[in-house]
Parts: sequence; structure tokens; C-alpha cells
Amino acid sequence: MIAKQELRKEVHANIRALADRGARDETIIHTVLSLPIWQQAHTVALTLSLDLEVSTRPLIEAALEAGKSVLVPKVTKQGLTFHQIKTFSDLEPGVMGILEPMTMESDLGIDVCIVPGRVFNRSGYRIGWGGGYYDRFLATYEGVTISLAYDVQLLDDIPVEPHDIPVEFIVTERETILCSPSFS
Repeated sequence: MIAKQELRKEVHANIRALADRGARDETIIHTVLSLPIWQQAHTVALTLSLDLEVSTRPLIEAALEAGKSVLVPKVTKQGLTFHQIKTFSDLEPGVMGILEPMTMESDLGIDVCIVPGRVFNRSGYRIGWGGGYYDRFLATYEGVTISLAYDVQLLDDIPVEPHDIPVEFIVTERETILCSPSFS
């Protein structure tokens, strides 16, 4: 099996080769916004996307417009903490240049969490950036998990470790993959 770092490089090259990422992002965001689990959610959590990820900014904007509580994670030595934002001015660059909240930690329960990742399989397992922050968070999280991905990020065979936690849904520009039987 190919090492995680090699899979990341391969997928990054495939993403860079996509000529129409903006249109793909729009399709993915539109799909998420139409999901009943998203529409019914009162509190959503998501990171601000990095360069090679599906843009989460329009999803955050739509959630704020719809009156949802929007929580954004902050990386700490203890793991991820989630903080409510009401505007993008509540953010500042943090670890790896990812925008993080300047607000106080929230105690709101999260209905839907958008989980970032670099490489995915159809069972919902993912390879992230390698810090393990989301797997530690997901070990005790009880809400719905969704990952956003381009089709080129889906691979048949990726390394899965015992501590890895799969997401329940993966939304790509072509399909919504139900990874968890709890929603069938």
C-alpha cells in the first residue's frame, strides 16, 4: 500500500490539474445546502478551507445568512476547540495559516460537522494533514459528519489505522456518498 504522504502528493497533483474547480465547488456547496440534515441543523462546525480544498466560505456565508450558529475550530495542545463566529472578522491566521476564531470557546452542541480531509475512500475513511486532531475529536462526537471532496480525492485503497474515524457522508461534484448505515 502507498504511504499516506505519497497519496497526498498524488491527490494534490490531481486537484491542481482540475480546470474548473470553481464550478465544482459550487455544485458541492449546492448539494450540501440541499441536504435535509444540513437544512435541519441549528449549529454547524467547519474549518476555513485551504488552497487545495473545496471552498467552505460560501457554506459559512449561507449558514450565517440562514441564522445557523457557525462554529470554527481552533487547534490547541489539547486538541480542537470550537468557537462561534458571527462574521469573518472574528477570524485570524492560526496553525498552518488556517483562519481560526478569536472568540471564546463555545459550549453549543454541534449538529453537523464538516470534516476536512485530503484523501478519502468510499467507506468514509480519510487522510488529513497528519495531525490527528479530527480523529481525536470524532472519537466522542455524536452529530452528523460530512466531508467535501472532489472526485479525484476518492481512492479505492487507502491506509486505515485503528484510531481512524470515518465520516458519514462525502459530497463530491458528482455524488453524495452515504458511508454510514445509520442513515439508510
